[in-house]
Amino acid sequence: MTALSMSTNSNSNSNQYDLSKPSFDLLSLSRRCSVAIYKHESVKPLRINLYALFALSFAAFPSISEAVVGEPMDFIPSIGSVGAAVASLGLFFRECSRRSRQIDRLEKELNAEFLGISVPNGVGGMLPLMKLKDLRGQRRVIALSGDAAQLRDALLFARVVRKRLTQAAVAIVAVPTDGSTRKDWGFDENDLGKTWLAEANNVPEWLEYFENLVEDRGDDFAWFGLKYTGRSFGSGRTDSPRLLELLGSFLQPIAVLDEDDEDAPAAGNSEHENILSSQRAFYNALTTGNKDEMDSICSPEVSSEVTEVVSAGGRLDSWDFCLADGARPSGMVISGCDSVLISDDTAYSTCIEFPDVEGFDIATLLAVQKWSRDKDTNGW
Repeated sequence: MTALSMSTNSNSNSNQYDLSKPSFDLLSLSRRCSVAIYKHESVKPLRINLYALFALSFAAFPSISEAVVGEPMDFIPSIGSVGAAVASLGLFFRECSRRSRQIDRLEKELNAEFLGISVPNGVGGMLPLMKLKDLRGQRRVIALSGDAAQLRDALLFARVVRKRLTQAAVAIVAVPTDGSTRKDWGFDENDLGKTWLAEANNVPEWLEYFENLVEDRGDDFAWFGLKYTGRSFGSGRTDSPRLLELLGSFLQPIAVLDEDDEDAPAAGNSEHENILSSQRAFYNALTTGNKDEMDSICSPEVSSEVTEVVSAGGRLDSWDFCLADGARPSGMVISGCDSVLISDDTAYSTCIEFPDVEGFDIATLLAVQKWSRDKDTNGW
């Protein structure tokens, strides 16, 4: 791992202080990374110092009062002073605990900086090997680690929103625990994630990092995400990251979205035009209020995602209500459509919606549709 150092004299090694060397941290009573302590203490030491000062002041107040006034403090004020000292001490330990957790996170982020990665160049190849820290200001990163089955499941929706990942300058790096490859994760020759799926260099080093990140990980799936700044925006184990939610929060598009954006090319997807044709029919029915056409397009089954929203307190309105005059998005335009064929009978499409919202010059929504093949017509 590359050493970080701070030098007071570039011509002399005698005045060099190695920030990568752990140092004893009095507040946590343990050895911690000097860089992490420096980063934290440069912005957040005030409350800890204040609570420590309050605790000492309140504890010493009865003695100071007796020395100044010449007689002991009354019982009730003394109890109040001790109580305030205990409360301040409790707040001091609480802030120390928070500080320790924040330094833990900073240490892990600093360790991630030196992991090797190759990111797509956007035209089917890879850029030269670099470190995660070299991607600051250029890419957001989501790292996934698991076996072939876990990575296949986690990357399925990433394949669906591949165009949106590119628009948000997101690179996803998969770190297999079993030596599996892209083909084991569900990619074929026509869809290798050429614009968004990065490669981990020195996989054992990545796996060691994940082991340190997730205690008692075992065979669990794990992930973490980094912002442009290199700071973490989330991590987890067992469950895959919710990409749709992240694309609406931490991973919003960097590219300018326009109503004239072209649809994605077929890229070997023989059903691409058929899927997008069904998508256009859906939006035509939605914006014109054609319920008969909408009924012929939409499945009567409720998706798991909708069920989850309803279970959380959301409301499911009927198409009669949604397509009524004044309720339907009659002026909405879509652009940048894309489709992904998952299997012979399952596909997804995405697009950017531009609803006509009063008071806004432009509003955009990411939309995802899941399609099943009609057994009678063989259409979507």
